[in-house]
Amino acid sequence: MVSDPASISQEGKRVFSLSEITVSIERMFSKYYASPYWIRAELSKLNHYPQSGHCYPDLVERRDGKIKAQLRGVIWRDELFEITRKFEEVTREPFREGINIMFLAYVKFTSEYGLSLQIIDIEPLHTLGELAREKMETISGLKKEGVFSSNRLLELPLLPKRLAVISAQTSKGYSDLMITLENNPWGYRFNTRLFHALLQGNGAVDSIRKQLGIIRENQQQFDAVLIIRGGGDEIGMACYDNYLLARDVACFPLPVITGIGHSTNETVVEMVAGINKITPTDVAHFLIGCFRNFSDRIKTAEQLLLPAVKLVMETNATRFTALSDSLLNLAKEALYEENDFIEQQALVIREATNVAVFNHRIALSRYESGITMRPARILGAHRATLLEQQKMLGLTIRYFVSNQLKEIGTADTRVRLLDPVGVLKRGFTITRVKGRGVAPGNMPEPGDLLETESVSGKFTSVVSEQKSI
Repeated sequence: MVSDPASISQEGKRVFSLSEITVSIERMFSKYYASPYWIRAELSKLNHYPQSGHCYPDLVERRDGKIKAQLRGVIWRDELFEITRKFEEVTREPFREGINIMFLAYVKFTSEYGLSLQIIDIEPLHTLGELAREKMETISGLKKEGVFSSNRLLELPLLPKRLAVISAQTSKGYSDLMITLENNPWGYRFNTRLFHALLQGNGAVDSIRKQLGIIRENQQQFDAVLIIRGGGDEIGMACYDNYLLARDVACFPLPVITGIGHSTNETVVEMVAGINKITPTDVAHFLIGCFRNFSDRIKTAEQLLLPAVKLVMETNATRFTALSDSLLNLAKEALYEENDFIEQQALVIREATNVAVFNHRIALSRYESGITMRPARILGAHRATLLEQQKMLGLTIRYFVSNQLKEIGTADTRVRLLDPVGVLKRGFTITRVKGRGVAPGNMPEPGDLLETESVSGKFTSVVSEQKSI
């Protein structure tokens, strides 16, 4: 390294410019790194510039999730075109970020851009092997968890009518699906709802998983989920080998039907899906076939059932006729017996009624006679009583009147006898009740014995007894 004399400092130190250092490093790299090297690394970021056509990828090496080494690469436009074509032909995957690649590159150092790897070729079989390894790891992990066959064990509804479709609205596969479903010759109608998602590239996994999550929250509205990607393009299928996406599909609570548009290299998502069809059109024909098969089964059942029904109807018609005749005869016999019984009962009732009426009539006659004669007897009995009482009353009255007259006569006699004038002229007779003294108010009563005393001359008395009145 030759230094400009001006680069000698006053202290005698030797000082180099940056360009001198970088030129020296560049000459060293040109001498010791003249030939290219095969290198393995992860394509962390592509950094493609469409205007120039060049690409400046970021290359990293990871270990245990940490970056162990990183370096910038460069792929010139012409090499990029050839590398991309070769890679996609072998791997059927786009040359994209996030993949492991093995490439042929020169180790370059320039004063202007520093250290870089100039990629001139690629070995796609290495990436293919890495993709295959990742795919096998995904399958192994799902089987180890016991969920590899979970979605395939779900029973698809007999008529899957309500469909959640995960696809891109501009996808040709989605267009083929809808045209086939809507234009089926039998006029079957399907209720579809599109959940837009990226179908390839780095964002495909997250996009599809997001839509699966939305459908899961509204799973009661759907019969099945369709993952549709078509158009015959087989590039960009590695995302369907992703472990997280495959696990979501395997564990999904609704049957998943895939039609992602290729016939080789079956992806893990297709393996774990309940039903896998090659193209979206095949998916549409399968769904239409479910309705068609059901219709055919109904027609077949109708054809098998119709003769059996006719035979049963004929047999039962004969039996029904026989039973009807038998029932009619039994009904007639029962009616006859009931009529006879009713007539007998009516006769018994009539006789019983006549007897009852006759007996009541006799009883009424007796009551009538009794009622007719009883007043006369009562009146006669009371008349005799009244006559007897009248007779007794007459006797009592005459007796009372006689006694009263006698008392009046006695009183009158006593008055006359007690008259002083008469007494003095002829004397007088004292009449009193025997055993009682003469006193005012000492009147005789019925049953009393009277005694009289005559007074005359010298008032000598003569006593005589008289019986009571």
